[in-house]
Amino acid sequence: MKPFKASIFSFILVAAFSFVQPIQSLAQERPPAPVVVDKVREQLLQKPVTLVGAVEPDKRSIIASEIEGLVESLPGEEGKFVNKGEVLAKFNTRSIEIDLNEAKASKREAQARYQLAKQNLARFQELEKKGVASIQQLQGAETEKSALGARISQIQAQIDGFEYDIEKSQIVAPFSGYVTENYTEVGQWVAKGGPVVELIDVEIAEINIDMPERYISKVNTGLKVQVNLDSLPDLELRGEISSLVPQADRESRTFPVKINIENKDGTIKSGMVARVSFPIGEPSTVKLVPKDAIVSQNNANFIYIVNEGAVQPLPVSTGMAFEDKIQVIGPVQTGQLVVVKGNERLMPNQQVTILNKDIEQDNKVN
Repeated sequence: MKPFKASIFSFILVAAFSFVQPIQSLAQERPPAPVVVDKVREQLLQKPVTLVGAVEPDKRSIIASEIEGLVESLPGEEGKFVNKGEVLAKFNTRSIEIDLNEAKASKREAQARYQLAKQNLARFQELEKKGVASIQQLQGAETEKSALGARISQIQAQIDGFEYDIEKSQIVAPFSGYVTENYTEVGQWVAKGGPVVELIDVEIAEINIDMPERYISKVNTGLKVQVNLDSLPDLELRGEISSLVPQADRESRTFPVKINIENKDGTIKSGMVARVSFPIGEPSTVKLVPKDAIVSQNNANFIYIVNEGAVQPLPVSTGMAFEDKIQVIGPVQTGQLVVVKGNERLMPNQQVTILNKDIEQDNKVN
């Protein structure tokens, strides 16, 4: 049995070697591939502390009605994006318009009577000077003129109120954002101050983190952080601390921290789970390569190292991210040339032509 097993093992080795040889030969026969390289670099970085939080909109508002009325139309549908000033709901204004027209007619009548009272007062003033009109008649004319002036002011206030109600019968968006909930329907009566829609603005996404007391002294507003979202694993984001609330929760002893992220395309949704990495841990020296150097294949990561004009794949694990670079863990040496562009179709032992010769020369000098 042992000779038989040895024969099988020898056969496998021969087969594997005969399979690898054509690949290496093919790689060597292919023309040199143009590539851009960079060096593996060492840097002292602080280990990140990752905390979990939730995405919230930068602005959230329940838009209420300033008047009471019957909903005639509801353009602000749930899930719809609306611009600032766009109509969210419209009330029926027919009864208000009738009251407005009636008030305007009353004002015209009062103005006509006021003009007559003004003329009468002037006439009694002249008669009083001639001793023909009594003081009582003069005072009566003055009182009537003043009363009609006050009546005109009262009617004008009613007109202003009706016009205001008509203006506010169209409820508009105070800022651009998404309608997340309707609190009324067409044909429903809404009371003054009653909720109509909920509106959120996610152009700036806000992440709320409860930070343990032992870390709070190590962070401040403006600190740049890395953000990863569970629902968008391929998206790496950079944010910054926008506020620190200097009051801990008495039970959990955590401090509320808010992080802002730009979200102009609306990719980030409210309620998503976010993992925020704060650079506040113990410092350590790590090896870094540009993120573009990482090639992922079959759930494994590797980089292409350039050696004497040919490339070899080198398996690595990734760690901390720093700006446009990422930590690599594995048999990597500082100063090695690593392919950052043109590594998509490379093969083991393939010859390459380095386009950025300055990096190569710098590496030879060092």
